[in-house]
Amino acid sequence: MRRETFCEILGDLDARYVQEAGSARGAGRSRRLKWGAAAACLCLLLVLPLTAFAVDTLQYNAAVEYLTSLGIPAADLRGYSRSEVKEAARTIDAGEHTPLTESLLDCSSGSGGTAAAPAQVTSDQVRALTPAMTREEVLSLLGDTQDLGSGIYVYVYEVDQQYLLRIPFAGDDAQLGVTGEDLLRALTPISEDPASRRG
Repeated sequence: MRRETFCEILGDLDARYVQEAGSARGAGRSRRLKWGAAAACLCLLLVLPLTAFAVDTLQYNAAVEYLTSLGIPAADLRGYSRSEVKEAARTIDAGEHTPLTESLLDCSSGSGGTAAAPAQVTSDQVRALTPAMTREEVLSLLGDTQDLGSGIYVYVYEVDQQYLLRIPFAGDDAQLGVTGEDLLRALTPISEDPASRRG
């Protein structure tokens, strides 16, 4: 119904009153929208940090579970930050090594690994490895060696009598997943290995 028609039915209302009523109704709606937007922003400010913390906690717990499955005692992880533990799990899972992962894997060797010394291999033997090779194929090519794993396999080889190479396998049917060239880039000099410094 048009305003003019309504005014005619109710009588002669001053158009000024009708206009004031319309603007007052718009102001209330505008005020409610502003408060609603402020409440939504406040909720986001509270929920986003909690969500980020929950995701971080899930990632950390998964990393601890993975590292303990490698034979690294959970008590040995307490001295590291959450980000270091998550990074170590990612690095080991990718088949790479850093000083942090070397020290963690050294912890696992002290908790039940075999006492055998690493087998001697050459760079050319390592270069011949392919991503599709299984644990048995790697052992047949490089030979039996020290296994630091507990629950999974972590084979240690001494390459060219200068470097240590650790090759992890999650199970009997697991594949290597990286090339021999990738493994050669991840070699650790024997002098930097935490286990050789103690001995």
